[in-house]
Amino acid sequence: MAQNAQQWQPQQPNPKQRPKKMPAQRVRYAKTPWRNEIKHIICAILITMCFGVASVWISNRATILNEVAQANSTKLDNVRNKNNDTKEQISNLTTQQRLNEVAQKAGMSLENSNIKNVK
Repeated sequence: MAQNAQQWQPQQPNPKQRPKKMPAQRVRYAKTPWRNEIKHIICAILITMCFGVASVWISNRATILNEVAQANSTKLDNVRNKNNDTKEQISNLTTQQRLNEVAQKAGMSLENSNIKNVK
């Protein structure tokens, strides 16, 4: 036995050869009958959430655009009022009586014989 003990040496693995690993066997479970139903429920919940977020975003966007339109409408009304006031001033300043007063202050006179209608 002593001789056998001396001769016996543990085998060292050859670095070039790797021990073959056994592939792990997968345990396959039977599909549950309600698995597809859960997928459909989750999809329905996600779609509902997307529609909810989209409707909130659209309503907020519509509110912002309405505020902008109202501000523009107010600015437009102010400009129209200024234009109407300016037209009124122009019509007041260009009346015949006003023109005669300005002409008299400047030393001018009105002679009807010098007036010609130009078409």
